[in-house]
Amino acid sequence: MFEVTVAAKDELRNILDARSLPPGRYLKLAIKPEWTGAGDFGVVIEVEKGGEVFYEHEGQVVLAVDPGLAENLESSVFDFKDTSQGAGFTLDVY
Repeated sequence: MFEVTVAAKDELRNILDARSLPPGRYLKLAIKPEWTGAGDFGVVIEVEKGGEVFYEHEGQVVLAVDPGLAENLESSVFDFKDTSQGAGFTLDVY
């Protein structure tokens, strides 16, 4: 099962608390070509398209993942790490 750590959920919640997303919009894990930023993945604001897997934290949806991506990342871990080199989301794929 695709795992979203508590640290990642906490950071996603911080992002949501800092923004006011309109109803029906979510933070979504995206990969290329949908993700156009640096790196292989990122978090975007997206509308529900149907079938997404939703991850909740303290009763609030904090992340949506396309069902096919969630299936392909079945043994992976989405985390947030704050190190001496900087802070950011990580995706460990197994």
